[in-house]
Amino acid sequence: MKRTVALVAVVLLAGCSQAPAAHAVAGCASPAATGTVTVTAAVLDGRADPAPHRVSIPLGATVQVQVTADRVLPVHIHGYDREYDAPGCAAFTADRAGLFDVEAHPDTLLVQLEVR
Repeated sequence: MKRTVALVAVVLLAGCSQAPAAHAVAGCASPAATGTVTVTAAVLDGRADPAPHRVSIPLGATVQVQVTADRVLPVHIHGYDREYDAPGCAAFTADRAGLFDVEAHPDTLLVQLEVR
């Protein structure tokens, strides 16, 4: 049991600050990268943790979405057509204004990106 917990902890800590793993999307920088808006979310037992929330993003900003999870899940950033597996991250330029959902599929809303 302890070995499983330790393995889950290591997987949950994997993310954008490390070199991309097979399940991560290339292009994610360290969280302290200048000019990057980092958005974090987690999925535990099939639910968003914390509850879904909205994040304001300046138009033209570089966005890094980091999702941790207790199992591998597909994550979709709607409107930007980015998909990747969590735990992992995706980086993109917020070049379209609007409200965009980030979901762990099939139907778990994690966060909304309000780009303006």
